[in-house]
Amino acid sequence: MTMEAVLAVTYRCNARCQMCNIWQSKPQEELTPQEFANLPSSLKTINVSGGEPFLRDDLPGVISRLNKSCYSPRMVISTNGLLPDRIKDMMLEIKGISKKIGVGISIDGIGKIHDEVRGITGAYEKALSSIENLKGIGIKDLRIGFTISDINVEDLRNVYDLANKLGVEFTCSIAQNSEHYFMTNNNKFAKIDVLKEHLEYIAHEELKRNQPKRWFRAYFLNGIYHYAKENRRVLPCDAGSNFFFMSPTGDIYPCNILNKVMGNIKVSNFQDIWSSENADKTRKIVSHCSFNCWMICTARTAIKRNIVKVGYWLLKNKSKQKFPNFY
Repeated sequence: MTMEAVLAVTYRCNARCQMCNIWQSKPQEELTPQEFANLPSSLKTINVSGGEPFLRDDLPGVISRLNKSCYSPRMVISTNGLLPDRIKDMMLEIKGISKKIGVGISIDGIGKIHDEVRGITGAYEKALSSIENLKGIGIKDLRIGFTISDINVEDLRNVYDLANKLGVEFTCSIAQNSEHYFMTNNNKFAKIDVLKEHLEYIAHEELKRNQPKRWFRAYFLNGIYHYAKENRRVLPCDAGSNFFFMSPTGDIYPCNILNKVMGNIKVSNFQDIWSSENADKTRKIVSHCSFNCWMICTARTAIKRNIVKVGYWLLKNKSKQKFPNFY
């Protein structure tokens, strides 16, 4: 049974991002908090995403239902941070629901670069305010999420350093194409040499830490480089087997890139969807998928399933005094 998921709880969005057209989507009838109880109780790691999740007035109700139905899973809410006061007020309520809750705030550059990527003047300062507000109310599981594109790749290292300065974690990924989620096929990436320089710096810093979690993050960065340069995954994908993506209306996809609906939890039992002939056909497509995307949602489960290979890479590169080998 599946263990991890990204749940898009709304496609409503108050940003105008260059790499994503979710904000242009038409209004949809979103799942009610009670309908989230139809998800499998075996979920242990959940990314609550959007759109902008904090635009849902009933977000605390959604979190409460997931917490009960999935027996206190680890949850991270992804936000653009454009509503600092609203985010603070909602998180004051949510942190009383679950002790295993974190927040990821998108920062895609320093100052005007972030504003340009997000299409909102003042977005950078609002994101910083959201981080400070969340730290102020005792939210300890905080991270900055950086979406890499040709526009902002020169700021990748700077935002990593910012995360360390603020005392929060750092994650990143290449801007991806997706018909059903990001709703664009226009993302392309060309600045491979610049990307390599920045990723090697960050991976080197992560490997120096005494936290295994950060060593695995260095391996993930290695995967980003190979995806961007060669359009290949360094590990096989197990989307639709150990991971799934769900839309705000309850459609179940193997991931947030492959546009294949496996079923809908409003009309079918999740176990029936997961064990259906349609799901099996989708998994066969995943095994030969040409997208070869490399995002933390499916990379994390792949790393767990290939721990020997990953461990060998870590041993080989952690002992180096120079940058890790991304060739």
